[in-house]
Amino acid sequence: MHIPWLTDFVIFAQENGAPAPGQGAEQAPQSGFGMFVPLIGIFLIFWFLIIRPQSKQQKERNLKIKAARKGDNVVTIGGVYGKIVKETELDVVLEVDKHSKTRIQFQRTAIQDVINSTAAQESAESREESGKAESESEDGAPPMIESG
Repeated sequence: MHIPWLTDFVIFAQENGAPAPGQGAEQAPQSGFGMFVPLIGIFLIFWFLIIRPQSKQQKERNLKIKAARKGDNVVTIGGVYGKIVKETELDVVLEVDKHSKTRIQFQRTAIQDVINSTAAQESAESREESGKAESESEDGAPPMIESG
């Protein structure tokens, strides 16, 4: 079924409103790079809004999991809170109850988040100590606050 006015409208719309002289409905429309520009734009928007932040978050999680050591409090993907008491390269043993000393073995990849790391606590304590040492004067007295 051939509808001439519809075919002319489609050709007119594809050529940005300027019909070429002598061009009929039999000629195929030209395709070009112009129709891929919106698809590339949509892909870039998805990349910067969804894919890139998610990959950064995944890298941070993997670094936290690899850095988890004995004594760290963690939460697993299943929602189990515990303290690492034994670790291997692939597995960790969590103590989930202090009173009964209940221990459960998990794969390291089952750790969702490290709640408080002993390494982070030690570095925070060393920063506090160095800050206190710098703020004290040579005779051990705290620094004087001058009022103006």
